[in-house]
Amino acid sequence: MSDHADNADSRIYRTIDAGLAAARRAPALQPDCRCHFCDEPVAVELLFCDVDCRDDYQRTEAARQRVGF
Repeated sequence: MSDHADNADSRIYRTIDAGLAAARRAPALQPDCRCHFCDEPVAVELLFCDVDCRDDYQRTEAARQRVGF
């Protein structure tokens, strides 16, 4: 017979698994020599020109996901 701790563990693991699955389905950004937020030129291997653009991009994407875009 399972107790509350077992039930909580099961729920935690299901939540983690669902989050990991969603993260794996999300399209990954590819470097293209342009900042993905402000479109400024960056080094070949970079996605953003600085930390501020990265953070702004992440906030914008999180807001889009919340409203369903």
